Amino acid sequence: MIKTQNESYQEKRMKKWIERINHWKLDKKMQVLVTTSIIMMTLIILAVSTISSVTSMKEKSIELLQTNNDTMAENYVTALEQYKALAVAIVMDDTVQNYLHCTSKRDPSYTGYANNAVNTMTSCQNMYPDLNFIGIVSYQMDDYLYKGTEALVSSDFQQVYAQDYQQCKNVQNSTMRIGFSNRYYKGSRYTLSVYFPIYDLNVIMMERGLLCMNFTNPVLEQILENNPETGSRTSVIQTDGTIVADHNKEKIGERASYEDLLKGDSGEFSWKGRLYIYQKVSGWNYYIVSSIASLELYAPSIRTIIIMTVILFFMVLLSFFIVKLIIRRVYRPLDQTVQKMDQVAAGSLDTRLNVESMGEDFQKLATGFNSMMEKILVLMDQVKMEQHQIEQIRFNSLQSQIQPHFLYNTLECIHWQAMADGNKEISTLVMALAKYYRICLSKGHDVIPLELEIEHMKNYLIIQNMRYDNIIGSEIQIEENCKETMIPKLTLQPLVENSIYHGIKVKEGKKGSIFLKAVREGDHVLITLADTGSGMTQAQIDAMNQQLSEYDESFGYGVRNVNKRIELLYGKDYGLYYLRNEFGGVTVEIQLPYTTEVDDGILKGDMINV
Repeated sequence: MIKTQNESYQEKRMKKWIERINHWKLDKKMQVLVTTSIIMMTLIILAVSTISSVTSMKEKSIELLQTNNDTMAENYVTALEQYKALAVAIVMDDTVQNYLHCTSKRDPSYTGYANNAVNTMTSCQNMYPDLNFIGIVSYQMDDYLYKGTEALVSSDFQQVYAQDYQQCKNVQNSTMRIGFSNRYYKGSRYTLSVYFPIYDLNVIMMERGLLCMNFTNPVLEQILENNPETGSRTSVIQTDGTIVADHNKEKIGERASYEDLLKGDSGEFSWKGRLYIYQKVSGWNYYIVSSIASLELYAPSIRTIIIMTVILFFMVLLSFFIVKLIIRRVYRPLDQTVQKMDQVAAGSLDTRLNVESMGEDFQKLATGFNSMMEKILVLMDQVKMEQHQIEQIRFNSLQSQIQPHFLYNTLECIHWQAMADGNKEISTLVMALAKYYRICLSKGHDVIPLELEIEHMKNYLIIQNMRYDNIIGSEIQIEENCKETMIPKLTLQPLVENSIYHGIKVKEGKKGSIFLKAVREGDHVLITLADTGSGMTQAQIDAMNQQLSEYDESFGYGVRNVNKRIELLYGKDYGLYYLRNEFGGVTVEIQLPYTTEVDDGILKGDMINV
């Protein structure tokens, strides 16, 4: 009964309002209609703009963070590779090796070797402006050499480096260690330290000292200078979760609370009100992690909502004619913004908004839009510059091939000229020489198929027989399943050369032969190279096998180089082994794994010059 009475009362009130509206003048009705339409349309625009703005701003923020991560990761890995290359060059330098071979400061050659090493350190420091100091520690003498541009916070260099070295971790699956701390200098100055053990080049696994280098890394400096008030933060984190660099210096060395969420090479995740974007540094055990507060993602949208609400409020209060003015003020800037965004989408990155014509309500939006476009252009210029540098490197690489191609073409011309003159011996010699050098260069490859290496040996034998009146015979037996196995380039030729000059050639007036055989034994390949030379005693052969991995000036450099390269590439289970044969000469066995794919770069750089 009560419910029925309430419904009747509401119906009566509604009828009264309808009657009042019917009695309004047309201008008043139009004003209400227009005002209502504006409110409805404004609400719809507000909703659409909010959703679009939130989505767009989030996507753009993620893209900017990702771009920042990519740029910082590339710059960081470039710096690390430079540091590693510099460290390898220093530890293999003769002046450093000579200094570390000194057993006492009273050694007559100590002063000269130490000065030479200091000169090397000085040259390196002049080449790298970011290099703060270099220290070379000798374990044998309990001594060290130091060259730096600034004084350390502690005069006891040995105490500081020892503590920092122990707390650093190995990187890139090597003995090199990298740390970022403020242990060396006063105050809050953080620097990057690189530690590289110095091994004796002549004795395997003998550690003679330690190389200490300290750098002012621009990437890490930029991270430390990040302003957290902007909401965006960047960190460098090891793959085990240890924080290497962060704007909050107190967190350096601690474990990141979100370390379990860092999976794969890249990704994103949310953690405690922040959005995180991470990128793994290629080839190194580090992540570049950038984050932004979730509220910062929606802050522009919130400001837009507030502005639209204020506009809506005033439009409701103002008269019909003022509403029209508000419509023009509100929608014209929005139309301009949308048009400019469409132009950007079409590829016109030079598009800008006229801040002065946007009105006070939209000047912040226009300023933000223009600032964003300027940053995009800067980033694109950086990408173009980096691409140009890559193309320049490729061009230089192609140029470096001009000289060997000139050699090949010249030898080929000589070959055809000899053929035209009917001189087959010169033709044969020139073609063998051309093939010899072509395989020697091998387009920069250090590891080639066994079949190609045997061809290289054959060309060498042709040249030698032309020199020594065909005193060298040969017999080659290679199983088909062995031809594709990979072998370090220039493995057989030094061994054949050793057999000729120390075996066959010694037997004056007598010819000799070389027998090459390759068989596959499961996952291994056994190559035997026998000669009918002058032979060796068992004691001499035992001494050769002992000296293969040791430095001895009396022992052949080429043979030791071959064995060393095989060990570096495949491990100590593989290499050379000498023994006497039934012909009275010497046989060398070459043990290799059967593989058709090998990391071609492993023998490049410093390792190939062992």
